[in-house]
Amino acid sequence: MAWIVQLQLIVRSCIESLTHRLQIGGLVAINVVFVVLATLYARATPPFEAPDAGAHYAYIVYLQQNGALPTLDERHAAISHQLVQQPPLYYALVAAATTWLPAERGLELLNPNPHYLRGQTHRATATVHKALWEARLAVWLARVASMLGGLLALNASFLLVHLLFPDATWLALAVASVVAFNPRFLFSAATITNDAWAAGTAALAIWLMLRAARKPDHLWGWLWAGSALGVATLAKYGNLAIGAPAIFILLTNWQRIGWRQIVRATATLAIGAFAIAGFWYVRNWLLWGEIAPIKPMLAVLPDLARDKPLDLSGLIALMPVLQNSFWGEFGYGVLAPPRFFDAMRYASLLAGLGVLICLVCALLRRGVDVPMAGQTLYALILAVIWSSAVFVSLLNWMRLVNFTAQGRLLYSAITPIALLLVLGWQAFLPRRSQRFLQIVIPPIFCLLALSQLNVLTDAYRIPPAIVGSLQPDRNVHAVFENGAELVGADFPNGAAIDGKEALPLTLYWTAQRPIDEFYTLFIHLTDSQGKKVYQFDGVPAQGRHPTPQWIPGVLFADSYVLHPVAPVVDDLAMLTVGFYRHDQPTERVSLVDDEGAPVADVVTLAQVRLNRETPPCLDTPSVAQWENGIQLFDLESDIEMDGDLLTLRLRWGADRVIHTNYTVFLQALDSTDQIVAQIDRWPQNGVYPTSTWRSGDCIVDAYHFENLPQIWNRVILGMYDPQIQRIRLSDGSDHVEIIRR
Repeated sequence: MAWIVQLQLIVRSCIESLTHRLQIGGLVAINVVFVVLATLYARATPPFEAPDAGAHYAYIVYLQQNGALPTLDERHAAISHQLVQQPPLYYALVAAATTWLPAERGLELLNPNPHYLRGQTHRATATVHKALWEARLAVWLARVASMLGGLLALNASFLLVHLLFPDATWLALAVASVVAFNPRFLFSAATITNDAWAAGTAALAIWLMLRAARKPDHLWGWLWAGSALGVATLAKYGNLAIGAPAIFILLTNWQRIGWRQIVRATATLAIGAFAIAGFWYVRNWLLWGEIAPIKPMLAVLPDLARDKPLDLSGLIALMPVLQNSFWGEFGYGVLAPPRFFDAMRYASLLAGLGVLICLVCALLRRGVDVPMAGQTLYALILAVIWSSAVFVSLLNWMRLVNFTAQGRLLYSAITPIALLLVLGWQAFLPRRSQRFLQIVIPPIFCLLALSQLNVLTDAYRIPPAIVGSLQPDRNVHAVFENGAELVGADFPNGAAIDGKEALPLTLYWTAQRPIDEFYTLFIHLTDSQGKKVYQFDGVPAQGRHPTPQWIPGVLFADSYVLHPVAPVVDDLAMLTVGFYRHDQPTERVSLVDDEGAPVADVVTLAQVRLNRETPPCLDTPSVAQWENGIQLFDLESDIEMDGDLLTLRLRWGADRVIHTNYTVFLQALDSTDQIVAQIDRWPQNGVYPTSTWRSGDCIVDAYHFENLPQIWNRVILGMYDPQIQRIRLSDGSDHVEIIRR
């Protein structure tokens, strides 16, 4: 039997070794996937599209150029509002890493978009295509520094949870994944901001404090923990709130090690923190009388200060915004899909209920399973205190300052929030099944992060260049004096709107030369009374493609769906297109001819038929069918003849969308085929032009020959295009005989 026991020991050892390797491999894999995803997020997002990214980068440039700390005054606030709001850690790190580069060149990539301030686009900047490598490299180094902060948050979260639960490595991996693969946190780690460093340094400081508490008589551990606390408070003012979990860790060790040891530990912590961050906070106190100088900040940034502090109801109203922006609000108004927010909201509510269950179970099991119950209870209380302290700190900030309902400001507590989520979810499962949940959380959150990459790609993607020959429905050659050129237009459903239909439209643009100014594109649909039935004034390509980022010679498509305002009467409206400078809406950009001379200030793109319904098209054979898809149906009963008056009532149709205005001609011929009378006009005297015909439309039209000579013998019918070229019928002829006397 001894050999069986020995075999069991060997198998158990092999399983433990394999499990340990899988866990280590899992941590490495999470790090690798995080770097890959952060890089993809960075490539999808223009460098200055993250909130305040330009202001963050200006802080870096200031430190590199001046080598001195900023002061709270209007001059520094004018340079960057972040310069008077943030501690210097992240900015100093990037400035040091780019000392060999002219960091100010990176500002060449910052081209603020005035359309954003008018609510016409979510693009806060225009992409700069031509910039030197020094500019691009400096900006990328600032983004890489953010990624390093994200890696710090990921690994510090793993170490912290592994320290709290030494026998639950999979739990630590799950929590680290929730931190790392939160799509909004990934976005922060891929852009120019100090948010990731705030999260990473906070988790690192609490982990070092927990380690020091395991060996409280080793003062070096407390010194390292204090230094980490100092570093964390230099990353973001919000990290001052981690003093609450730090105090909790000290107090929970009071009875175990005695007050003398606690005093020594506290003093050592304070020394470490003061050695790192004392210069900053003592300076704040001496200069402005506050450790975190909120009042001086708002004094030099009056637009941020609320007229009066928010009350409780106002704060409660912002809670959904806060939660959504914690998970999936990217850039300026770029949001994850509603179903994503719904899923995260329900998952958070479920986790909150699970935390209560977990807390009750931990209290009930304390007498039976002291180690595990004690670990869970301690971890829950620590996480609640930590996240609550950061949350209360943020609420106070939101109460006083505009534009602060942003979930990313909770990232100082992203580690305890992730821990509470995982503990809450697994509380609904028996203990044997909890490991399975911990194992599947990393791939689930990885897929969650991948799913939101498309949101960023769609929001910031420049319209792809059209290669090869272009054959639009309607050719246009309209050159504007700013260099923009309209090449053509597509009307997929035709130039007509019946009832409450929408009108799809695609414009094809290019630029003859670089366009430096921001121009507003307008598309107006105006009825015969001058009333605007539809109006668009904004940025092409759904706000993604402001004119300064157009590449000369590159052709791109720009699609719209025109929804006319109701009610719309029967009419023939004019669709016009043009530009004006963003700050001069009354001064339109001129169109120019081949010589560069102004010729107009608007492109008349098409006539659009509004609400003019047609009778049902009977299933009858056609009398004639033209190559362009127009058909003539036989209605003999509508032909009348009375003396020298001949009235013809014809019913037209089309088997496809017609994009050209054709002229209908009727000729009365004598016996020698000489023309004795003729009618040339558009259908229904021009109010139903063929360029508004669509497949299935049936158009009844009447033609009157008055004073018709009695020598007429027959009447022929045909049509010709704007170049006076007759359109062939399907049999190859250029006309059809409709009456013979």
